[in-house]
Amino acid sequence: MKTFFVYASLVFSLLSLSLPVAAEEAPVVLTLDNSIELALEKSYDARVAKLALLGAEQNVIAAKGRFKTHVDLSLRSPDFTEQVQSYRLPDEVPFYNTTGSLRWESQLQITQPLPTNGSFILSSDIYQVRESVFKEQLDVVEKAKRFYSSFRLEFRQPLFVPNTLKLGMERANLQHEQAQREFTRTELDVVYQVTQSFYNLYSAIRRLEIAREEVEQQKQSYELARRKFDAGLIPEVGALQMEVDLAQSQNRLIEAESVLSRMEDQFKMTIGLLLEENVAVKTDFTLTDFAVDEEKAVQYGLKYRSEIRQGQINHRLAEITLRETDARSAIRGDFRIYYDLTGVSDPYLDYGAGFSRFFRSSLDDLRQRPRNRGIIFTLSVPIWDSGVNRAEVAAARAILDRSELTEAEMERRVVQDVRASITRLRETRGRLEALKKSEEVARRGFEISQARFNNGDITSQELALDRDRLTQARQNFLEAYIQYQLSVADLKRNTLYDWEKGKSLVKEAG
Repeated sequence: MKTFFVYASLVFSLLSLSLPVAAEEAPVVLTLDNSIELALEKSYDARVAKLALLGAEQNVIAAKGRFKTHVDLSLRSPDFTEQVQSYRLPDEVPFYNTTGSLRWESQLQITQPLPTNGSFILSSDIYQVRESVFKEQLDVVEKAKRFYSSFRLEFRQPLFVPNTLKLGMERANLQHEQAQREFTRTELDVVYQVTQSFYNLYSAIRRLEIAREEVEQQKQSYELARRKFDAGLIPEVGALQMEVDLAQSQNRLIEAESVLSRMEDQFKMTIGLLLEENVAVKTDFTLTDFAVDEEKAVQYGLKYRSEIRQGQINHRLAEITLRETDARSAIRGDFRIYYDLTGVSDPYLDYGAGFSRFFRSSLDDLRQRPRNRGIIFTLSVPIWDSGVNRAEVAAARAILDRSELTEAEMERRVVQDVRASITRLRETRGRLEALKKSEEVARRGFEISQARFNNGDITSQELALDRDRLTQARQNFLEAYIQYQLSVADLKRNTLYDWEKGKSLVKEAG
């Protein structure tokens, strides 16, 4: 519900940008959390992952449905034919009769699958046939009407072959779990991508602000140097150097504006917004102190990383495929038992009698007629297929062996990824703290140099060096802050654990 209101307010704010106003509307300001919520709702990767998960869920429903009763109804209403047929008697010329047939048929079949991969089938077949014959030699038309009723109970059971129902159910469940884990992994990847794009945009905004501040500072220094040169207090080269520095600062400002434009478009693409929408981002430099237990982090990675479980799932799917492939060349048995009740209407009933009389007549005959019964056992023994199945089994076994290697290798890579993320986190945190102090020292140094330049104690070149040091210190701290935030997000997606909040990102089964 909270996500809905956040999303609704953001959409409302974005739509309001298109309303006619007297002045340019301010951009919608997004925090990192807002951006992630939008991306999980609207980004391409998130939407594709949701559709894949939906498809897997429907496959599970379909697999469960194969264990339940199926009812099928087929109708042939009508099935009409009328044609001329030639007949020849020995030593006589042929003659031509016209035969006609009109058939109305309905068949109802109820199938109940069994856990053994067999099935019980109850079927009912009811149809009426009207037939006519025009005899050319006698110039007469003969007609007949018959009604058939049939009720059949049949049991079918395949033997010596894998249970395709259970294997299909297991495959659907595994694929569904695979899709669920892939969906979780995709969400974490989207979070990381949004975090990266968010801070890239924020970095571009801050670099533009730094470039503007530098231009303003350079303008002030240039104006002061020009006045000092006019008063004969500094040589001309000092004033010219300030003018060159101002031109370079203005050039860096233009570059920063171009970078910002590119980062804005990339950010909008990442979170799924239109390129025409006007957005901005905001953040603060508040850092949360938290500890990371390396052993616990590795355990979380091995337990919850989707790659580990996907390797296990792929291994089991390969086993199922190998078993099904090997069964194609195995002996197969099919066992069938049926019990059939059939009734045929009285052939001497008047042709013009109604439907109900023919139907009752067929039921009366059904009660009296001997039952149809049967037991059938079929054994199929493959003898020679020119090595086709042997090659298919070898290919399936190679896939199984490859899945085993991949599963083992993936565990090593997960451990490596987690340890690398922890090392990177510690490195960026230490670098961030050091550069924060460097920025404070550089700012204080520039303020002192600016005052000394105003008093004529240092040259313009010395002031420019201190200004460059301040600009570089600001940019270095900004870059360190972004790398630290990305390392936090990377550790989160590699362990599926939020170390800042101290909670797992995976819902335990049950």
